[in-house]
Amino acid sequence: MVKELHLFIIWNNARFMEKQILNDIKKKFEIFQIYEISWSEEDFAKNLARFYGKKLPKSCKKEKEVGFGPFLAVLIHDNHPKITNNKNYNVASTKQSYRRLLGKNLIHASDTSDEAAENILFLLGKSIKEIETEEPFLSPRPIVRDIPGNHFWNSIDEALTLVKKIPFTKTVAYKESFLIHSRHADIVRRILNASPCRFKIPGRHKYYVKIGKNKQPVYIRKVH
Repeated sequence: MVKELHLFIIWNNARFMEKQILNDIKKKFEIFQIYEISWSEEDFAKNLARFYGKKLPKSCKKEKEVGFGPFLAVLIHDNHPKITNNKNYNVASTKQSYRRLLGKNLIHASDTSDEAAENILFLLGKSIKEIETEEPFLSPRPIVRDIPGNHFWNSIDEALTLVKKIPFTKTVAYKESFLIHSRHADIVRRILNASPCRFKIPGRHKYYVKIGKNKQPVYIRKVH
């Protein structure tokens, strides 16, 4: 089986154990890149909500649990993936072992290749193909960056450039709007930070994307 690229996140409140966790990750996987990511405290909860999407309950105070400070994003290659119930067993079981060790959900990991691609796009603004062309590094590289579009986008081109990196996604200009066809419609909506509109026809939903002080309508359709 071909090796898989995956992601572990060591949230700030778990970093007192980062050396032990990184050493254990090295024993089980091939570490490819490490980033130290800083989100602004005022937008930390919004970043988490967009990152986790429906997986994060609305009343959850996840930001207090994981800590507001810088966290580590560790990209790894699993050279011998074992798939069980459509998940990478090696990554998922390792994540759970760290959570049991820490007593809280202070470690995130991508259970599938699709989730890895989604996580990396939100955190780094890059596709798996782009990441795989880069050189490995083991010294954490600092990134001070919220997920783009938290308040507004500078242009629709900036927003759609990121959307086009989502696998199985196509954008088409339509009058003064855009049609976005995607197998991952929910990810498209979260990346755009789009607000829903009441307009609705079967299979296609209208949203507004904030571009500067204006609202750009877009239509998102889920395809299979």
